[in-house]
Amino acid sequence: MTDRMALLIASAPPTIAALGSLALGYLNSRKLRNVETKVDGRLEELLALTRKSSHAEGVKDQKEKE
Repeated sequence: MTDRMALLIASAPPTIAALGSLALGYLNSRKLRNVETKVDGRLEELLALTRKSSHAEGVKDQKEKE
């Protein structure tokens, strides 16, 4: 076995592990973006509901004052 062949055989497992790690990192980043989108959507819904509720309270208070 030549030195080059030994080097190739020895370097294959770490290379495969590194590529697997990159693939898992990519998949995890996609999942995190999906979670962020869902959380941001829920936050927008909460803000809209709070805004609507606050406005309704203001209108009610104004009517009570009159």
